[in-house]
Amino acid sequence: MNICKLKLVQVSLLAATAALFAGCNNKGSSPETAPSSSAGRAITSAEKNSFNEVTAKLDKGGNFYMYLSTEQALSKLSQAIITYSNVFTQLPIPQDAGGNIARVFEVINNVIKDSGIEQISGLGISSIAREPDLYYNKFILHHYAGQNDGVIWTAFGKAAHPLKELDLLPENTALAAYGDLDLPLLWQTVEKELKQLHMPQIDQALAQLPDQFKAAVGMSMDDLLNSLGGGYGVIFTLDESQQVTLPIPTMQMQIPEPALAIFVKVKNDAIFNMIDQHKIPMVVKTQINGVNTLSLGINLPLPIHVKPTLARVGDCLFLTSSDGLLQEIMAVQSGKKSGYKSTDEFKKLSQGVPKEGNRFSLVSAKLGKTLTQAMQGVMSAQGGAMAAQSKMMQDMMASNSTNMGYCVGANGAEGWEIVGNGSKSIATTALLLPAVATVAIGAAMVLPALAKAKQKAQNISCINNLRMIDSAKQQWALEMHKRNTDTPTAQDIAPYLPGGKLPVCPEGGVYTIGAVGEKPRCSIPGHELH
Repeated sequence: MNICKLKLVQVSLLAATAALFAGCNNKGSSPETAPSSSAGRAITSAEKNSFNEVTAKLDKGGNFYMYLSTEQALSKLSQAIITYSNVFTQLPIPQDAGGNIARVFEVINNVIKDSGIEQISGLGISSIAREPDLYYNKFILHHYAGQNDGVIWTAFGKAAHPLKELDLLPENTALAAYGDLDLPLLWQTVEKELKQLHMPQIDQALAQLPDQFKAAVGMSMDDLLNSLGGGYGVIFTLDESQQVTLPIPTMQMQIPEPALAIFVKVKNDAIFNMIDQHKIPMVVKTQINGVNTLSLGINLPLPIHVKPTLARVGDCLFLTSSDGLLQEIMAVQSGKKSGYKSTDEFKKLSQGVPKEGNRFSLVSAKLGKTLTQAMQGVMSAQGGAMAAQSKMMQDMMASNSTNMGYCVGANGAEGWEIVGNGSKSIATTALLLPAVATVAIGAAMVLPALAKAKQKAQNISCINNLRMIDSAKQQWALEMHKRNTDTPTAQDIAPYLPGGKLPVCPEGGVYTIGAVGEKPRCSIPGHELH
């Protein structure tokens, strides 16, 4: 009997609750037709957003997933600038100053409109593990179809294309990057915005710029901009077959020989010919495999092979740290040697990554490994009281020594999409900021020990300076037909020195050049060239 009463009370409470919610219905719906509780119903946004468009491109189920709508904030950005402008112009300030402020706000407003920032509707990020320690990361910067007339949608690549720049990378590439860039369009935009300021000083500077540029460079700015092909890049290699010794005090350490190349896309030989016409001292014009090159005519007394070389290969103008790297790039491009694309590492990193785009970036595991090896060597050389701190720093670096990644950015019909694989998840990267602070603290503890090695490093630097002076002295004697007893001045050997002037001792010593048959000397004891 009591159980029946209890059930009757429960039913009554449920009925009362249902009636209460039914009574709250402003349409007077009956309990049978009343809408369900909001707890079981999805809420539809009252504001337009690009959630469906962006999230359709992301990967669910990973360790990081984010969507941010920027449509409401950015679409009214220029209106906000106008509001601020009206506020400032109403302040009690001189009329001339008020006019200048109004023009500045007008230019800011135009920059915002021309940039295309207001067309960004949202951004999305996702990260999912493709396999242990390999994450598939995506970043989406979205605009609606057809709303892409701003600079951010046009100056950095209008449409995705085959990334043939990957075919330039030697097999031992450690780091590389490439990106489309319409420099003439960027300059036109900047010039347009500056002219809208209507300030006499700026107008005068813009009017004088073409003549000043041509006088300084040797070709007009328009000719230079029109000769560019719309892209730039960098290649950094580490040659494990050639080891170089680092000048670390108290120890010997070897790392793979580094080399660097930077390149720009060009349409013709205008820039190369302009540099050639300047007749730079010690730069000679030669040929490598039928390609005209400009390179330094002497070998610099450095631990690594450095011979800066300029050459146009195909539609790229290269400046390489050595002629050997240029030959390596040419061999890979022509198919005579296998490049980085043939490596197992690239095949792993390029899984699911678009083959077409407007830019790419690459970091090989060998880069982190080499940097970690070098830093560990430096800290190990300290020893003594700093051993514990050095060990802590070495452990931190060792955990990141295999970092690698490859991503491609493409400008599509609905904005920028950046897709790539890497040993670090976007989520992990976001959480690394506290670790960075920890490393900074550790570095602060290690720095006092490194300071003790500074004097020895300066000694090595001074000896390298003496080697350069001696090399320049010998080059001067050779070209000027001088004898061992002849003594050149600093002005005599300046054309044969990097930068065209006598180097400076890092500890403030005074250099004595001496006769051709003598070694140059430094006034500081211990700074001696043997």
